[in-house]
Amino acid sequence: MMPCSWLYMDQGTFFVTSLAALFAIINPVGNIPFFIMYTSEIPSPRTRQAVAVLLGPVIFVTVLLCMFFGSAVLSFFGVSMPAFEIAGAIILMIIALSMISGTRTEQVHAATSSETGLTCWKAAEAYIPKIFIPLIFPIYIGGGTIAVSVLYGNDALTGGFLAAAIGVTAIICIIIIACNLASDAITRVLGKQGLEIVARLVGVLLLGLAVQMFATGAGEMVATFIQTHGI
Repeated sequence: MMPCSWLYMDQGTFFVTSLAALFAIINPVGNIPFFIMYTSEIPSPRTRQAVAVLLGPVIFVTVLLCMFFGSAVLSFFGVSMPAFEIAGAIILMIIALSMISGTRTEQVHAATSSETGLTCWKAAEAYIPKIFIPLIFPIYIGGGTIAVSVLYGNDALTGGFLAAAIGVTAIICIIIIACNLASDAITRVLGKQGLEIVARLVGVLLLGLAVQMFATGAGEMVATFIQTHGI
């Protein structure tokens, strides 16, 4: 039996390793274009900033739920991590194709135009559920993020690193907020036509990410099948 990883780390080591792993897999800097795409049609800069701020707590709670309950929930429903990853890949493929064709921009515009007349925070609260898929899942929190969260969540519970795990998640979410707040400056530089081009380029990137997620999930399912059946 392989020894538990927490036997070989202290609180500081757990903090550094989990922070590095979650930062790399969630990729707050690399996901800025996706945030721009899904908030570019919001007419008020204050509402966009409110969305950027509110995304932090939503991601924070979602990551913690994945850390401590993700594995149990998937097991309860009999869903394997590779199957979950493939499901996320299919969602991304559909959305990526709509972004490349330009229909996704129209959908986003329709979603944002319905929130006129509300205060910036109320409008942001109403808008968050509309971008939960795909911005939060599976872009920020995909199969890889869930797998890493479950791994470090288990280490946190067994090794007594609960405070460190919560602290790491909070730091990552603060970085996400800071990166997304900086997106307004990028948006001003790009302009409307530039944003349309970026949206289509992001669609191509999303499609590539979806194919990679699908291939990874399918590969893991095949490997598990071969191992289980001794082929």
